[in-house]
Amino acid sequence: MKFAMPKDPELNARARMRLLWDGGHDPAAAAYMRDRCADDVIFWANAFCWTYDPRKTARPDLPFVTYPFQDEAILKILDCVMSHRDVGIEKSRDMGASWVNLLVVTWLWQFWKNRMSALVISRNEDYVDKSGDPKSLFWKIDYLQLHQPRWLRPRSTVRTSMHFENRDTGSVIDGESTTGEVGRGDRRTLILMDEYAAFEVSAGYKANTSTQHATDSRIFNSTPRGVGNAFYDLMHNGETEIVRMHWSQHPEKSRGLYKSENGKLVLLDSWTGTVEVKAKGERSRRTVKFPDEYPFILDGKLRSPWYDRQCARATSPQEIAQELDIDYLGSGYQFFDAAAVEAYVKAWCRDAELVGDLEYDLTTGEPLRFRPNPKGRLSLWQPLGRDGTYGEDRTFVVGVDVSAGTGASNSAAAVYDEATREKWAEFADPNMEPRDFAVYVLALARFFNGATVVPDASGPTGKQFLKRFTQDGDHPPLYRRLKDKKISADRVDEYGVYLNPEAKSSLLIEYRDAVGDAKIVNRSARAMEECLQFVRSPRGDIEHSAALSSQDPSGARTAHGDVVIADALANLKLGEVELPSGGRPQEVPPNSVAGRMEAARLARAAADGTTLSPAWDAGLGKGWKT
Repeated sequence: MKFAMPKDPELNARARMRLLWDGGHDPAAAAYMRDRCADDVIFWANAFCWTYDPRKTARPDLPFVTYPFQDEAILKILDCVMSHRDVGIEKSRDMGASWVNLLVVTWLWQFWKNRMSALVISRNEDYVDKSGDPKSLFWKIDYLQLHQPRWLRPRSTVRTSMHFENRDTGSVIDGESTTGEVGRGDRRTLILMDEYAAFEVSAGYKANTSTQHATDSRIFNSTPRGVGNAFYDLMHNGETEIVRMHWSQHPEKSRGLYKSENGKLVLLDSWTGTVEVKAKGERSRRTVKFPDEYPFILDGKLRSPWYDRQCARATSPQEIAQELDIDYLGSGYQFFDAAAVEAYVKAWCRDAELVGDLEYDLTTGEPLRFRPNPKGRLSLWQPLGRDGTYGEDRTFVVGVDVSAGTGASNSAAAVYDEATREKWAEFADPNMEPRDFAVYVLALARFFNGATVVPDASGPTGKQFLKRFTQDGDHPPLYRRLKDKKISADRVDEYGVYLNPEAKSSLLIEYRDAVGDAKIVNRSARAMEECLQFVRSPRGDIEHSAALSSQDPSGARTAHGDVVIADALANLKLGEVELPSGGRPQEVPPNSVAGRMEAARLARAAADGTTLSPAWDAGLGKGWKT
């Protein structure tokens, strides 16, 4: 019968003492325990391994007694290594994830009978191997080795800088930093990349590429750092196995676990005790009884007294999202507020009336007809007239973002009614070359009564688009930018908008403000949710997260963000036209088809109990501004 190590601290300590005594005095017992450890990594960890926590000043050296969530992580990681799969560990801070990963690597190196070769990678050499530094990964492996009894450790080992060798089995662990082509041409049983999201963005992508064929099993370990990096992509590609280590799984951190639903407290844990709290304006902490006297925070998030205190110590919401919540979007210093976007979608967005394709002459760009198709690329939010067109009395603006047509990002068009400033149509396609897209936009603008077209004229794609759009001379109006912000200002001779980083940031700020003040109405949930992918770069520019991670040597970052950029370009033109009286977009006539549909939608929302966040004015008066 196999002996399972107890997890109770006192019982675990007694069991460890007995095992050490038996192994040190009886060679047969020592041999049995070596076999037992080689058979069960969880037994080895809880019987003979130690961990180090300098915050425990009285006793920083602690027996490694694993929590259930750590047992699950260890076994899942080991299973992925044995079955030749990549695994990603997304974690809150201080969950022991680095120790867990190194425990698996060290166990394989020490006990696996097959010759094993592991590569451990971090963003610089000091984080991999620096003598005397507990942050160093190899310091932790040294620690795991030296705190085992001598009779359990390998009989012959070699330890040099960035290298461990077990001469008993021939297994090795090597270390590298991300400089250069890490792992290129190598052959490894496994590769561990620690705090992968913290790698410099290009280094993260290069490391992914250079290690892909060096091993069949990679371990990516990190807290999230936004969406514009290789860690985010790997964790969302559908191929990487995922281990989630959230603070709420930790028995000590989750004491007093609670949340709120519709503003009402829901206790998720039966724990009672005393808690130190400090309210705003108070100089010192005070002790209260939990739960009777505890000042709960009813914001809908999963919380505990430990979590509340960590939030109070944090310097920003992004820090909380990154270090605690495993929130990729929230940890990336988003430009658009996630809660505001969610509320906007509930208030203003709806399914398209029609989805299909615009048929047109591929040579002249003359529109022929709209053909419904559930898999089409053109979405319409207003029904067509009986003749299949829109009334000639309506005028429109088309914002246009042009991509290279290679499939990496969309060419997009967003159509707005000038009078109501409401979105009527949206198009996106990643495979249309700029010249072909120009013919399509010709047809789209003509279909919408000769709409004014506002294109992104940046770079070679913008140049190709404009050249084809204007080649026949007879084309819908093209936007020419103003010399300054005044409506009465003179136009310059250049068509379109040239989006250098400064101009792009200004464009997006204006768009966010227009949506926030409900000066335009974007009906597309897809387009609004895409706003969450825009972040502030380390330089302070506003960029799409995919642009930050782009490996395109041309640096053509304006080709990302597609539909949002098209919306923002349309808003640029709309913003130069005086608002109707009252400073609000014109309402859709209540007796029109669109008006009746909107009234029905609002009635359904009221029946469902849909509410807006406190950041919004009552009665849908504004977008998200207070």
